[in-house]
Amino acid sequence: MSMNFSEFRRLLGAEPRSRDPDFLRARDSSPEFSEAAAEAARFEAKLERALSLPEPPGLMDGLLAAARETKAESGRKSWLPAALAAGLLLAITVAGLTWRASHRWDSVEEYVIDHYYHDGVKMLAEARSGQVAPTEAADLQALFAGFEAQAAPAFADLVGVVKVCVTPDGKGVHMVLNTGGGLVTVIYMPQTGVEDRESFEFDGQQALLVQLQHGSAAIVAAGPQNVGDYYALVQDSILPLPGSS
Repeated sequence: MSMNFSEFRRLLGAEPRSRDPDFLRARDSSPEFSEAAAEAARFEAKLERALSLPEPPGLMDGLLAAARETKAESGRKSWLPAALAAGLLLAITVAGLTWRASHRWDSVEEYVIDHYYHDGVKMLAEARSGQVAPTEAADLQALFAGFEAQAAPAFADLVGVVKVCVTPDGKGVHMVLNTGGGLVTVIYMPQTGVEDRESFEFDGQQALLVQLQHGSAAIVAAGPQNVGDYYALVQDSILPLPGSS
């Protein structure tokens, strides 16, 4: 039974990333349905980007210093900086908790599919547009170092668009590789274990999980590409930093 537009909009508002077959068929049934889904996805992406702003460097030290200075001062208005600092810290903390509380996945496969539609499609479009400058190797290594990992030079040279992303167990790195066979998505999950070489498909995409020495990764590609062709590259290229646990 087909879903009318009103029913589709109600489900879209309640569960915009629904994988229900009837919902997906309705989404692709006409430009009106597709545009409504795209609009909902854009709004959700804006909201989640607002909630996932990283903590500014030195923020915590600055807030603590302000609190110490306030405590040492005298006068009726001496509470104001501390109150403002506390309010800012609370707002940032609540935003972070809201983001994490709204994202729970029953499996790594479910996470990969959800994250691919949340960030992957847009990042692939950015990579195809050529308007985003490829990530410098030094910047990529600095990013990996924050997770006590490093990337082999041959792998780093392929990386184009990059962003820090949420993973099932913390944060990770979402990358688009510019390979000879086309664009390939790699999601690095530093704290997540996976069943090595487990593969699955969704909406024409192939996905392959890779257990690494330090964490794991998911490879996603479309079209005639075989994700298995990139297994060795990813496994041999994302390595722990020397001396890291």
